Amino acid sequence: MTKKVSNAHILLVDDEDGIRATLPPILMDYGFAVTAVGTVSEALARVNGTEYDVLVSDLNIDKPGDGFLVIAAMRLLQPQCITLVLTGYPAFDTAVEGIRHCINDYLVKPVKIDELVNAININLKLKARRSLRAGSSERAKKTDGRAQ
Repeated sequence: MTKKVSNAHILLVDDEDGIRATLPPILMDYGFAVTAVGTVSEALARVNGTEYDVLVSDLNIDKPGDGFLVIAAMRLLQPQCITLVLTGYPAFDTAVEGIRHCINDYLVKPVKIDELVNAININLKLKARRSLRAGSSERAKKTDGRAQ
């Protein structure tokens, strides 16, 4: 197992006690800071009060499909946050709904740790590249504005 150090802050939302007990320490071994919650209300409070780099959310938390409520709140309040679905009940309909909510990845339980960590790291790299391009574009606009 190759460990990669990251300082990304992850919000893990899953109603399964076993997932919340085992996944955070594993992700912490990779250098991630992890906050794990088990209800939609806890997740919404965290989304509203703390900045995260990555959301990893189950789809069926308190009731079927309510993970999309957490995802929608994250998209609204923290649009730069990477959103990953981690579900034990994959279905075409939920995958399509995930696309509508602009999720970054859709993973199925039981997930291989390397698969999850790779999905997180790839999306963090893509986010960093977008930020660099956006920064370069803004600098170019400012420079063009001064030259005229």
